[in-house]
Amino acid sequence: MATRRIALGFLFLVRSIYFGHLGFSYTEVGLLLSLATLVAAIRQIIFGMISDRFGRKLFILLGAIFTTVRFIVFALRSDFWSIAIGQVLGALGEGSGPGQPVVSGYISDKSEEPDRPNIFTALGITNSLTTSLGFALSGLPVFFENRFGLNMVSAHSWLWWIGAFFSSISIFFILPMEDKTKVDKEIKITESDPNDHFMGVTSWSDIFKFSLVRSTSGLGYGLVGSLLPLYFSDHYGVGSEILGPLYAISRLVTTFSYLLIPTIVMHLGEIRALMWTRLISAGLTLAFIFVDLYPVALVILFIYRIIIHFGMPIRQSFASSLVPSNEIATAVGVSNFFRMSLRTAAPTAAGYMFETISSNLPFLSGAFLVAVNAGFYFGFYDEDEELLES
Repeated sequence: MATRRIALGFLFLVRSIYFGHLGFSYTEVGLLLSLATLVAAIRQIIFGMISDRFGRKLFILLGAIFTTVRFIVFALRSDFWSIAIGQVLGALGEGSGPGQPVVSGYISDKSEEPDRPNIFTALGITNSLTTSLGFALSGLPVFFENRFGLNMVSAHSWLWWIGAFFSSISIFFILPMEDKTKVDKEIKITESDPNDHFMGVTSWSDIFKFSLVRSTSGLGYGLVGSLLPLYFSDHYGVGSEILGPLYAISRLVTTFSYLLIPTIVMHLGEIRALMWTRLISAGLTLAFIFVDLYPVALVILFIYRIIIHFGMPIRQSFASSLVPSNEIATAVGVSNFFRMSLRTAAPTAAGYMFETISSNLPFLSGAFLVAVNAGFYFGFYDEDEELLES
């Protein structure tokens, strides 16, 4: 996953700014981002449920291939419909990182539950390091323009080819991977008597409750994060050459903050730790509305990026304990589907708000939904966690 995170790091930051430079409006940029999110939502649930029954490796491999193809399309074409096709193809693959259904299922197949918090934290650390490198590379188009006299599209094409290179490397690491033996998986399915339950899944009630919780954070963070780089570019006149290093350093700091997770979880528990990360990120989201000074806005953005990523390993570990191990990919896939289905509308809605209503409205709406998400975690799961601890 690490080699792909390098490419996905600068894709996340550069993409919306690049679409804006191509002349697309806020709404058009939002539509392109929403399109990818919609396809990814459908992929989450289909790949997750199928991989629970037939193995993980094929879908992890497909993820690497589709991610690489997206970068190649971006490198060769710059018209709206070609970019849209690239977004669709990339969405079939970019989410196969830690915490996504197929990889979460693969981890559950290969590990015992007590070991998973450390595994997800380790993956979070390696992802942070490589994503930081990706963020740092996001300033390369400006360097290419100044150093080699390239135009904006050609300079970004070089970056997309670099992304295709790093993404394709992951294929060579995936090929020797081995799924858990098919016999073991068939035994588990037989023992659970899948005919008594829809799709052979026994924990639908837990899955749908978790899906409701995740949907609020998906929409809330989507309203804020999807167009945040473009907002900073238009509002403060800064591009990826400034935001890239900031995103890189914040992700690097997040790496070291992961070392605090065991201590924080020991004192607060997973649920309250998640609740506080949501509440703090909601407060920081509101701060964007009231800050006009560019240096202060950068500081807020820096802290915001750390906080939203800090909770990821905690949430991934918590999700892996909600259902039986042979249903984890389904649980993560279904919850991601609901989360991303709502998040599909977020970039387009945020773009429309920015363009026609108020640039503050996405931040207000996003902060409210993230705060609601914190309340859901506390209301649904805090009592259960206290009973387990006692």
